[in-house]
Amino acid sequence: MKSRFSNLFWGIVLLLVAAFVLTNNFIGFDDIGIGKIIISILALAFIVQCIARLHIAPLVIPLAVLYFIFREPLGLPVLQTWKLVVATVLAFIGLNILLPQRHSYNQCNNSDRSGDHQKKIPADGNKDNNPYVGVNFGSISRSLNADSLETVRLSCNFGAMEIFFNQVELSPNGAVADISCSFGGIQLFVPGHWQVIDRMNCTLAGVNLKSFTAPAENAPRLTLNGSVSMGGVEVKYI
Repeated sequence: MKSRFSNLFWGIVLLLVAAFVLTNNFIGFDDIGIGKIIISILALAFIVQCIARLHIAPLVIPLAVLYFIFREPLGLPVLQTWKLVVATVLAFIGLNILLPQRHSYNQCNNSDRSGDHQKKIPADGNKDNNPYVGVNFGSISRSLNADSLETVRLSCNFGAMEIFFNQVELSPNGAVADISCSFGGIQLFVPGHWQVIDRMNCTLAGVNLKSFTAPAENAPRLTLNGSVSMGGVEVKYI
């Protein structure tokens, strides 16, 4: 039922966007720009979905996008872009800290929720040393299982993602997380003795590493590669 509702919801949203594209010349939103209007519709749809699922922290991202688009047409106070980005990232991280997590690393079940589609991990617990996890317009929580992780590809667009590494052993040469994140938030839960290296390219976004102790020189090494735009990546040590 939830899967059908999600498909119906996003189907209607995309039909409304298509109708707007066709009728834009008659409505007269040329001053704002059709591209900005389409992004605004998608941002509003994402806000509705977050509220429906009680996902509060990701709300700050589409709200920041809407402010950036409509601050001039609506005569809103002008905030410098870098201040908007910093405030958005800090608000996203702060809400994640204050609000209780839906899962803890030792309670996370082996299921994914992406757009209300639930995909089960095989019951035999097969290990995958090069996994891929992706979500678009939804949320997902995945506990990885690997005995010699080499690479993990993560894709998050207009969504929220939680990845748990507590059942993962890295390869002797370390592992690479190849991340692509746009208008979303990714949380990585890694063992406390790991060394995490940030090599991300950020555009109107940020990466936050929460380490309370310096890792040993020979500690397992996880390197973050890729890009994040209008979003945030947060690493939490468990």
